[in-house]
Amino acid sequence: MSKIFKVVTSLYANTFAKVDAKGQGISKVNTLLMGSFVKLLNQEINGWQQISAFSQESWIRNTDIGENPALKCFYVDVGQGDGALLEVGNDQDGLKIIIDGGPNDNLSRYLSNWQYKYYFKYNKKVHIDYIFVSHFDKDHYQGLIDIINDDHYTIGTIYHNGIAKFNKEKENYPKDKYNSALGEITGEGDARYLVTSFDNVIDFRALKETGMQDLMQKFLSSVNNAFASGRLGNFTRLDHTSPKITKTINNKEFRIEILGPVTSIKDGKVAFKFFDDYSHTINGHSLVLKIVYGNRSFLFGGDLNVPSEDHLLQHYGDENPFEVDVAKSCHHGASEFTLDFMEKLNPFATVISSGDNETYSHPRADAIGCAGKYSKSLRPLVFSTELARSYASSDKIRYGMINLRCDGERIIMAQMKEVISDGKVWDLYDHNFFETNP
Repeated sequence: MSKIFKVVTSLYANTFAKVDAKGQGISKVNTLLMGSFVKLLNQEINGWQQISAFSQESWIRNTDIGENPALKCFYVDVGQGDGALLEVGNDQDGLKIIIDGGPNDNLSRYLSNWQYKYYFKYNKKVHIDYIFVSHFDKDHYQGLIDIINDDHYTIGTIYHNGIAKFNKEKENYPKDKYNSALGEITGEGDARYLVTSFDNVIDFRALKETGMQDLMQKFLSSVNNAFASGRLGNFTRLDHTSPKITKTINNKEFRIEILGPVTSIKDGKVAFKFFDDYSHTINGHSLVLKIVYGNRSFLFGGDLNVPSEDHLLQHYGDENPFEVDVAKSCHHGASEFTLDFMEKLNPFATVISSGDNETYSHPRADAIGCAGKYSKSLRPLVFSTELARSYASSDKIRYGMINLRCDGERIIMAQMKEVISDGKVWDLYDHNFFETNP
């Protein structure tokens, strides 16, 4: 890390406009969360350091800053959809990860106008190590197209679940080969399987000639462009047999476990169990990611539903790889969940990502209630991007992003207050909420 930059290592740190002769901060300016970068300025007085952070000059205690960036997760408010950014470590040996991109440009605008504004201002490249597409529904991947097309970004690997969507009305849809909007489905009754999938970009390109949906073709074009310009390294399908992604960061293990989709092999082909209908099948075979940093863990499960959760629980049997400290609620807080799966998750906190003006009534009351009931905490936390969103006027939105920070042991979560005054920016929930016996 540059000598002129440090990060907040306390759970949170108050900054002040000035420091008096007794070493007391005067006139609170801001509250910075663990992992926030600060630029060191020239003055240091009585254990305080002058800094610049978020376009403001202020003073911070030396004991609140250090060298090692924490894990940061930004559950971005993308409306009716999912989109998250994770950062852990620094630019030299850390990782930047995107999990889903929402249905619009909210994530792209957040990255360019806020998180990576410095890079864009000075025309520097931003390297995203991994992009995970949980599944190819519009509200999870359309927003990634602008990011993949943007020359400011280089990308290590785009991971996906391998299930495409087709338009049966297109002239080139192979009616003699495919019998559904997801491709070829074989078997009967409860033993039906989807056997059309793609592993890599070559397979993906081949499917373009078989009536793939227009939005998927647009996504494929962005992937092709990124490959052609040398900005994308790999495009790879994942399932429960895929190896864990592991790295040591800040002397702690960082690990991504792929718990789903759980696939089979039928006639030499990768096969996905067919769940009730096409929507349940593509949603139910979302990527299920368990992210572990140090002694803490986080789950991202896309749009899992009742039949797919039953399928996962049956596969893992007496094992329980699903228990985590913080869970991103599957399917935007829909009623499509099983109590058995909720009980297995058993988190301290749940984050629900959903939008206004939609017909699904997300988040559902029972999803919110059960997220609290099936928690290991005496005071369960349920965050909602939609509930955190507010309107200063009819045309000014304060988006409802949920922040998480973790150093491998301690966790703090926060959402921005609707009205900010006296430097009080955050509604904070510190590590005491993430202990079984606080």
